[in-house]
Amino acid sequence: MAERSGNLVLNVALVLALGTAAVLIYAFSQRLAAPRPDPERLENPGNLLGEFIQLEVMNDAGVDGLAAEMQEYLVELGFDVVNVDNYDGTPISRTTIFDRIGNPDAAEQIALALGVELDRITEELEPTWYVDASVVIGSDFALIKPFVDRLPDQSVDDESVTEGDEPETE
Repeated sequence: MAERSGNLVLNVALVLALGTAAVLIYAFSQRLAAPRPDPERLENPGNLLGEFIQLEVMNDAGVDGLAAEMQEYLVELGFDVVNVDNYDGTPISRTTIFDRIGNPDAAEQIALALGVELDRITEELEPTWYVDASVVIGSDFALIKPFVDRLPDQSVDDESVTEGDEPETE
């Protein structure tokens, strides 16, 4: 009887080990298959300082703290976020990336990092701003990578007004 329970424990341990190995192999293959953004600049038509893509993030979604959250996300990926602010231009409903120095590769790397289509990139040159690109967060923010996992109670409120872009503290 003791031998039988010993075999059962070994069989359960073996199944658990094989299951864990299968999960790890799957996760590893998914990581290799998914393209990863490269925050290093390949070209530098604006002669900006540094080797990493520099950008600014602006919030036009009407929800406080989004630009700061996106800044944290992009910095973790290696991008150089030099400015975080609210957007004061024409309202943007779709999150948009503005190429500021004519470096489409930098804008494409940002789009890859955010998980948005390349049609969201617009060339709007502003070489005196000294950034590769500007990201304007639109009201569709819940569909882009930094915000996909937000809790339901943190969703967009159509009547909210953005006074500042500092994260709320409790």
